[in-house]
Amino acid sequence: MTTVVSHPSVLALRRRQRAGAINRKVGWVLLPVMVAATAVHYLADDRTALAAVLVVLVVGLNTVHLVLSVYVFGLVRPRRTLKVFHIYFGYALGVVIWVSQTNLDNEPLHTWTTILMFAGIAVHILLGARYAARRRAA
Repeated sequence: MTTVVSHPSVLALRRRQRAGAINRKVGWVLLPVMVAATAVHYLADDRTALAAVLVVLVVGLNTVHLVLSVYVFGLVRPRRTLKVFHIYFGYALGVVIWVSQTNLDNEPLHTWTTILMFAGIAVHILLGARYAARRRAA
């Protein structure tokens, strides 16, 4: 059996591709946790330990999602392309999520950033679906 040693740039590309796949999974886990955290915040009469755990999960998953995104995409050169817009929009959305979830008792900031967060998530998912379709077609 022979072992093929890949070029370092190929290995780096494969690591980024694996990180990208993991990052998409983290994003899909983050979404229902964020919905649950928001529902518990607005619907629960008393703020329980569950609410605190959900907020910690949202902030943690969001941080992982953002760090993996920066690892995969980096700080790309600004260009007028949808892909570059999607990358930087995602970075900005990560900051909005942090602001929303760390200002729970600071109204109306929390409510407005939560609305902005969910609107941004909808755009982010639509753009992500477009690139998922392209990956499947390739």
